[in-house]
Amino acid sequence: MIELTKPSARLPQDLEPAFADYLQDPRSQRKANIVARAADDHVEWTFKYYEQYDPSRLNGRDLKAFRRDLISQCPGLQMMSDLADAADHRVLTRKHEPARVVTVSTAAYYEEAGVLRVRGFDMPFPSAAEQVVEFFRNYPD
Repeated sequence: MIELTKPSARLPQDLEPAFADYLQDPRSQRKANIVARAADDHVEWTFKYYEQYDPSRLNGRDLKAFRRDLISQCPGLQMMSDLADAADHRVLTRKHEPARVVTVSTAAYYEEAGVLRVRGFDMPFPSAAEQVVEFFRNYPD
């Protein structure tokens, strides 16, 4: 068995530094994508941790169901998941649950009043990213 680091210990190693770096240049789409990938990866790391150390927390859910549950608790995760997937694949064509809002990475972002936003979402990117970071800070191992 591979020893896994607790999600709360991974947070200051990956997601929090990515978010802090983004805040230094909040109009950077590249840095926003790094935050989105770190948040999306954190969901997967959390799932893997529970799968190994506390499967009862998963209630029999697979990764997709676990992700849907977290998105229902933290809507900003939907944006991060969509952006991370779009950044990996450029154009998303396969069906996904929950349904994707972002489907094309090159047209995902726009600026409004100097604030980075993501097409199809009502929340500015900085607000969504902050919501996700706070969600994981409060999410118990």
